Amino acid sequence: MFSPAFDWTLAIILFALAVVFFMGKGQGILELFGGKTNPAKKLKGEKSKKYQRAVAVFLVALGISEVGMATIHHPIMGMVSIGISVAALVGICVYLKKLY
Repeated sequence: MFSPAFDWTLAIILFALAVVFFMGKGQGILELFGGKTNPAKKLKGEKSKKYQRAVAVFLVALGISEVGMATIHHPIMGMVSIGISVAALVGICVYLKKLY
């Protein structure tokens, strides 16, 4: 996107957040950025863990996209990155619709 250093930094942040969510410790982050109508506040137990796992998989997909942007210096990689992001967004929406 901007430079490989920016892409690597963003990828590291995304992967670190994904690890937090995979461990099941991301409830505070979800509440912090969820706003007033945060569905994560209502979830308890196993549904909360499934929600956090879905967010973690979404973050991993975005992180993979950023690693691709940092390593592959080809003009088409921008479109591939957008495609990965849109596919991950559609996937998480479909999964969360089934969860609720």
